[in-house]
Amino acid sequence: MTNRKDEIKKIWAECFGDPREWIEMYFSRVYNERDAMTLEKGGRVVSSLLLQPYAMKFHNAEVAIGYIAGAGTRRNARGNGYMSELMVDTLDAACNRGFMACVLIPAHDWLYSYYAKFDFSPVFYTDPQRFTSLHQFHPCGDFLPVDDFYDPKVYAAFHDFEMERRCTILHSQRDFLNILDDIAHDSGCFVAVKDADGVIRAMGWASMVEDRLIVKDLMGDDECARETVLAEMRHRYPDTPVTLLAPAESNGRRLFARGMTRIVNTPLCLGVIAAAHPKLLLKMRVTDLLMPHNSHTYIIKEGACVIDDGYAGNLDFDIDADTFNRIVFSSARIGSVLEFPSERPHLSLMLD
Repeated sequence: MTNRKDEIKKIWAECFGDPREWIEMYFSRVYNERDAMTLEKGGRVVSSLLLQPYAMKFHNAEVAIGYIAGAGTRRNARGNGYMSELMVDTLDAACNRGFMACVLIPAHDWLYSYYAKFDFSPVFYTDPQRFTSLHQFHPCGDFLPVDDFYDPKVYAAFHDFEMERRCTILHSQRDFLNILDDIAHDSGCFVAVKDADGVIRAMGWASMVEDRLIVKDLMGDDECARETVLAEMRHRYPDTPVTLLAPAESNGRRLFARGMTRIVNTPLCLGVIAAAHPKLLLKMRVTDLLMPHNSHTYIIKEGACVIDDGYAGNLDFDIDADTFNRIVFSSARIGSVLEFPSERPHLSLMLD
């Protein structure tokens, strides 16, 4: 008898067209039965997705979030609203599991409008920096390549680099190893460099997509070390155009949507923000039609957030769930205009 894992694997293969070898790697190394969310009709799984737990650095705290991967419906069962039904169940499950928010990366651009129906908002952005096949990266300084990627020091450096970011999805050591496998399946490479004292100063991941090398992330505390990583990638992939998916910054450049989020536990979210900003004074009403337990009037004062639905005074914000997502995860510049401590989040290396 076919088990649920096999059913999910079949739906994944049918919906996304990933190579069989990659699917086998994913379901042997990444898949966890606890993450599986399915919808059955007539005794048969018709829609499925994975709700995977991750940590997120958010206002100098770590909060739990759920990453939605592999959302798909059997081809002959589409058009019946099955994924919509499963998505609503998934959002409720995410809240019950203690997640502050759900995150996903739409497989196609048109899906941004589909997920918007569930109050997912495009808050993750990237700044694609494109280089021609003739562009040369010039290393500076005395940096040496790291040969043993499985040395615990490599993951430790990776974790330190992630923690330097203001607001970002964090990856466990197991995630890190899965990322290395993913890059290998994409005919890509991982490069890390260290200084003369053996301290890892930069690292980067790249995959070949059609005829272009996509640098999915580049981390490091030294500009010369980062340039050395890019130079090593150029050496391995000569005469190849390069796109670096750089973190979104408030530099006036055009940004591109990278993913979406949906806050599923508004009290938890505002509680973290209140604790991180004890001088913040705010009165906010949030109306969440899809998740009514979030619909309240919130008072933030003296480092705490309380619900006061009887409050009848002036409000600083009276907003819906989508607007709430966008304010919480906007740029610091926009946050300063709104007088709200917004943080723009970063998302990368999610095996998408």
